Amino acid sequence: MTTLAAVLAALTAGYGLGRWQPLHRVSDWAHWHRYGTRPTGVRRWAVYAVLSAEVLGWSVAHPTQGWGAWKHRNDPPPRTPAPVYDPQWAQRRTTRAPEEPTR
Repeated sequence: MTTLAAVLAALTAGYGLGRWQPLHRVSDWAHWHRYGTRPTGVRRWAVYAVLSAEVLGWSVAHPTQGWGAWKHRNDPPPRTPAPVYDPQWAQRRTTRAPEEPTR
């Protein structure tokens, strides 16, 4: 009976933590203060401690993806393809499909 109570308590605590998501809330708080308002004093160091722990946790959990992201962090954005010259543009411009009537 004690084992059953311990298992139920652990499941209830796990469910409660999963619904509350304290680590996600702390991470959101740190990102908000880092990229939004600028904290000072102890809060500033708490923000950097949380963000550092987040980066270290990501690096341990996903080393290959983290290394790839680090290598490509300064890449320029992808370019759009160059426009292609179309000699029949003017003829096709006047033969558009008729628009549907509005109701």
